[in-house]
Amino acid sequence: MFQLKVSSTKPSKQRKALYNYKNHQRSKLLRTRLADFLQEDYGIRTLPLRVGDQVRIVKGEFKDFEGEVISITKKLRVKIKEAAFEKADGTEWNPSIHISNLVITKFKEEKEMDPWRAHMIDRKSVFGFKWKEELEAPKKEEL
Repeated sequence: MFQLKVSSTKPSKQRKALYNYKNHQRSKLLRTRLADFLQEDYGIRTLPLRVGDQVRIVKGEFKDFEGEVISITKKLRVKIKEAAFEKADGTEWNPSIHISNLVITKFKEEKEMDPWRAHMIDRKSVFGFKWKEELEAPKKEEL
């Protein structure tokens, strides 16, 4: 995972640096792997996670659960709708899961892809700016 430079080895100072990051620095830490089929389609490995994305949990008690991201905290933790405990009084509680334990399986459902995210994919993609044209163009059969 991407690490910003922290000059200290003390955990307390590293935590303080994490809490004091600006939003553009923190967004670099919120990157998550894409599923294999998305990596092949778009030609990139990671993208920042957003509320509404579908994710699969890779490690921990909720391993292999798939669900929608409800919220993202400043401590790099994510709450997922389908990963929930039922408390003794009957209410549901969604534990927070660290972002490194997730894989994006589907982007937020909208009519079109978010322009910011599309621009980021175009910029980072191995295929260059052609990924969108290749996916939309019908494949020609060879004679």
